[in-house]
Amino acid sequence: MMEPIQPILFTPATKSYLWGGTALMEKWGKTATEATVAECWELSAYAGCESVARGGDCDGMPLGKIVETHPDWFGSAARDGFPILVKLIDAAKDLSVQVHPDDLYARVHEGDRGKTEMWYIADAVPGAAIYYGFARDVSREEVEKSIRENTVTTLLQKVPVTKGDAFLVPAGTVHALLAGVTVIEIQESSNVTYRVYDYDRRDKDGNPRALHIEKALEVMNLRAREVPQAKTATTVSTGVTERKLACCHYFRTSEINIHNGIYEIAPKDTFVTFTVAGGEGSFTDDGRDIKKGQTWLIPNGCSARIQGKGLTLVTTVV
Repeated sequence: MMEPIQPILFTPATKSYLWGGTALMEKWGKTATEATVAECWELSAYAGCESVARGGDCDGMPLGKIVETHPDWFGSAARDGFPILVKLIDAAKDLSVQVHPDDLYARVHEGDRGKTEMWYIADAVPGAAIYYGFARDVSREEVEKSIRENTVTTLLQKVPVTKGDAFLVPAGTVHALLAGVTVIEIQESSNVTYRVYDYDRRDKDGNPRALHIEKALEVMNLRAREVPQAKTATTVSTGVTERKLACCHYFRTSEINIHNGIYEIAPKDTFVTFTVAGGEGSFTDDGRDIKKGQTWLIPNGCSARIQGKGLTLVTTVV
C-alpha cells in the first residue's frame, strides 16, 4: 500500500455560465480558456467535471481515479464514492431562483445524490444580497401562482451579505446567489438543480433557459427559513482561531484564522479539505506554498501543519 505522504493540490474544472464574470481569474488566480468563468470545481470527482491532481505522486490523475486507486486515503468517508464537491463561484449577475432535492428524491428521479450545500461569502460588493428560503410560511398554491405571474421573488427572504458570512442551505431550500458575491461552496457531490425562475433570460442560442417547476414544487420546503446567526471565533492554539460555520449530516466546516501560528490537520478514518480564502502560508514539513484560492486534500492518516497568515475553510466529511 502506497503511503499518503503529502497533501494533494488540485487543478479545478471550470464552468462558464451566462451569469459568470472575471473575478476568479483576476482575484483568485484561476486560468481558463473562456473570457468569463462562473464556477471552478476545485475538488470534484463528479463524472465529466473532475479536478486533477497537480504535483506529487498523483500528478495528472483525476480525483475519481485517486479514490479508486487509493481508497484507504479516504477512510470510510468515500466508501460510496467521493461524497462532496468544493466550488469557487463568481456571481457577476443574479443566479436563477432554484432548489435542490434531498438524497431520496434525487436517487429515485435523477439517479444522483441530493444537494445540501454551504455558502461562505468570500467577497461581496456593497449592497450585495442573497435569496435564502421563504420569508414566511407559504402554500404550494401560493407559490404556483407567483411562478405563473413571475412574482416568486416577492415571497423570498432577501438577506444582505458581507464578506465572511456563512449559510447552510439544506436540500429543499429555495435560494439564489445575487450579483456581486464570490462564494466558496461546499456541497454534496451532485449537479441536480431545479430552476424556479430565471428572469426570462435566454441561452447563447436565444432560447429560454429551461425551468423545472413540477419537480421544484415537489421538493421545496414551504416553511420560513431562519437566517443563521454569526458564530464567534474561539482560540484553538497560539496564533490560531476557529469559527464554526456549518455542521450537517454530510460535512462540517470551520473558518480557521492563522495569524502567526501553526495549525495541524490530521484526519482519522476520513479526509479533510481546505480552501484558502485569504492570505498565504506554507506547509512546515516541505515548505510548499499555500496561496489564496487553492484547495488542498489531506488524506486519511496524513498529518499536515500549516503556518503563515490568512483565512482557510477546513471541511471534514462526517
